[in-house]
Amino acid sequence: MRLIIFLCASIACQNVFAQATPSVKSSPASKTNSAAAELFADENLTAWLVIFTDAKKRTPEQRAKMVADLGFKKVGFEAFEKYVPILDEQMEENEKHGLETTSVYFVMKTETPSEEPHVKAIFDVLKKRKATPEIWAMFPRGAFNDAPQEQRVEKMIVAFSELAEHCKAAGCKLALYNYGSWFGAVDVQLAIIDGVKERTGIKIGTVLNFHRGHQHMPDFPEALQKMLPHLVMVNLNGMNQKDAGKTGGGAKILPLGDGDAELTMMRQLAESGYRGPIGIIDHQSGVDAEVQLKANLKGLEELRKKL
Repeated sequence: MRLIIFLCASIACQNVFAQATPSVKSSPASKTNSAAAELFADENLTAWLVIFTDAKKRTPEQRAKMVADLGFKKVGFEAFEKYVPILDEQMEENEKHGLETTSVYFVMKTETPSEEPHVKAIFDVLKKRKATPEIWAMFPRGAFNDAPQEQRVEKMIVAFSELAEHCKAAGCKLALYNYGSWFGAVDVQLAIIDGVKERTGIKIGTVLNFHRGHQHMPDFPEALQKMLPHLVMVNLNGMNQKDAGKTGGGAKILPLGDGDAELTMMRQLAESGYRGPIGIIDHQSGVDAEVQLKANLKGLEELRKKL
């Protein structure tokens, strides 16, 4: 209760400062701007989704060099099944180029995900490398949709509980990868998180993706407060108000600064007290990943001036 009262009071004060001053430089006293400067600083950025949409189809060495040359120190790995065979090599090249592989993402399909071949292969690599990145996992859209709502949630809890125990044994933290749609609804995410904790005693987290979070836009501050205790990562994207409320990937993925709503959402994120890592994504089909990452970094730099 004290935390909630403190956050509400803090946000109210910050909004006053934000209305009076447009930038960090013009008002060091602004708590909102100070929090934003810390949250969106270069050293807090992670490169994300740099493989599957890269038009150049880089090798692991080329990819690691590109990401490092852009100034990143951290990068995630999207372990779609076809990329699992290069996980070991990519982690090796990341290490050679001074990059920490902070997360490995995959899609699970059954209630016993640790027995799925691609998941086994991922953990074999991590064990070999003695690596403990965060594990980000999700089901495909429509998973278990033939079951009633309550049974559908229970199946998710069973599956993520099994995976949580496997992650714990491997020394990794598990987080739900919020990809929108039914699975991305805040109440569903919280039900799974709470269910896993009750079933296993293990605390798991969640990843918030702006590019798949348009359904949260109409009540973003409230949704954010519910997710906040569990957030391990926030990946940014340009956001348009006209897409608010869309689910299932119907909204457009935009470079940072090209939307009309991401600035407000970023302010609200900073005001919420979140201080975890921030992801800068590629995720533009047919575009060179370097070009897209640069566009997002440039957009972020311009947005920083307005926070």
